[in-house]
Amino acid sequence: MSMNAFPAGWGRPGANLTTMTDTHDVTGRRAFLSTAVKIATGVAAAAALPTLLSGAASAAPLSTQNQWRFCQKCYGLFFWGYPTNGVCPAGADHSAQGFNFTLSYDVAPNANAQDNWHFCQKCFGMFFRGYPTDGVCPAGGGHDAQGFNFVLTHDVAPTGTAQNQWRFCQKCFGQFYWGYPGNGVCPAGADHSAQGYNFVLSHFS
Repeated sequence: MSMNAFPAGWGRPGANLTTMTDTHDVTGRRAFLSTAVKIATGVAAAAALPTLLSGAASAAPLSTQNQWRFCQKCYGLFFWGYPTNGVCPAGADHSAQGFNFTLSYDVAPNANAQDNWHFCQKCFGMFFRGYPTDGVCPAGGGHDAQGFNFVLTHDVAPTGTAQNQWRFCQKCFGQFYWGYPGNGVCPAGADHSAQGYNFVLSHFS
């Protein structure tokens, strides 16, 4: 191909085709190839973006549910997300006070997180379902599990958004707060009786 076949400015900007040397021609070709490589790289990166975003989306946060509350009458933990507030062993329904707790569910347990905690659809309380029987429900009989398998953190340091002193009651199998001089009201009679782990529940500040 003759030099006059190249469009104006093919080499360096403002190059004069009548005086352009072979060196200029090589420089122009290198610039062209460099630009082509950059374009190809950009296209490849754009094509890879959905995959990268898909990978980021797969690293979703833990599944959690809020509206778990402390009942100031029985000291138990109950779900406050329905129009009514379940059945309280201290009489009538539960009465929410304090923090709005957010609990993880359907995730793997570990050395500091115990699973098999469930919502009771009869009393709306949280109870442990890891024994052959299901404890004592204030609505009568044993608790009746429904919904998620909650995994509760235990025996770690409390923080400004995580409260400790939540305990398993060995009499009713419910979760109750053990941070007051008294231990609330247990549906199995008298007050709750703490056993096992010291649970630490996350809450909104």
